[in-house]
Amino acid sequence: MELASFVERYSRQIILREIGVKGQTKLFKSRVIVIGCGATGTAVAELLARAGVGFIRVVDRDVVELSNLHRTHLFRESDALENLPKAYSCAKRLREINSSISVEYIVDSVSADNIEKLISDVDLVIDGSDNIETRLLINEACIVLNKHWIMMGVERWYGMTKFINASKGACYQCLVSRRYRRRENVCEVIGVSNAIVSLVTSIASTLALKYLLELPVEEDLFVVDALDLTISKIKLNRNPECPACVKKEFIFLNKREGERIRYACGSNIIEVFPEKILKIDFSKLRENNSFRYIKVFDDKVAYIKIGDIDIMLLDNGKALIRNIREFSKSEDLYNNILKELNNLGAIYYL
Repeated sequence: MELASFVERYSRQIILREIGVKGQTKLFKSRVIVIGCGATGTAVAELLARAGVGFIRVVDRDVVELSNLHRTHLFRESDALENLPKAYSCAKRLREINSSISVEYIVDSVSADNIEKLISDVDLVIDGSDNIETRLLINEACIVLNKHWIMMGVERWYGMTKFINASKGACYQCLVSRRYRRRENVCEVIGVSNAIVSLVTSIASTLALKYLLELPVEEDLFVVDALDLTISKIKLNRNPECPACVKKEFIFLNKREGERIRYACGSNIIEVFPEKILKIDFSKLRENNSFRYIKVFDDKVAYIKIGDIDIMLLDNGKALIRNIREFSKSEDLYNNILKELNNLGAIYYL
């Protein structure tokens, strides 16, 4: 990006004493990952892209649905009608907002198998997930790799966010009881106001920018009440018995059982892995497509719909199957899809 264009684009930030050209350059050299492209994730990703953060990686395993649109930034009605993967759609909009930055999208679930690889080369991790298990996994991986991250959560009219530096203060596990009650996506179960999303993500984005600019960052827990319009800052101390940041017992990170079929963390999605290492050439489907409904995105991922069942098939053979609860049915469906692809000459075993 040319210097004149750079200065003009970010002129209203550069004139801020805390930023200047030096700070804007820091942002442009910064690398961030946003895990989850729902309401909170997309809102923070948009603000960071507009602020000029130079590299943003977005990760999500779902497709856009009409019920997402009231609270989720970046998505449009057409995205839901076309069943676009959230990560794909999010990345596309971010590039339209700021073509000078690098945006990478990954359509996949975040698990113990891939979390460390996903976050190893970034400066800051942003939590845009919708379940406690994923946050606990992020927390453990960040402790192991000495990464800082920002937690966010919203439900009804309420929300919270916190910048977490586990080497210095309380980690996420310090906040959560060992006997927490597992819940599915709270936005789908009990609802959420779009106002609380904007309030919480504005605070989270401010924390992110301050950290990337090397400014002092508050480590309090911010609790927001959109109904009463109040924001509380709560000082948290490290739990001296914390299994994660104190005892280094990484319960979630060590769940690498290598099973071929499993439930995705905190969702109604079943993950199926191929028995052998393979690569799918989705370009072959353009010439000969035997599936009734299939969409391929950048030859990296395919969305297949069979009746009420949604399948996200990655080019490494991994499948994310939604609306089936039985492992046996998922395995049969997966094997049939691979058989069709093999007949088309689209599968290469490595």
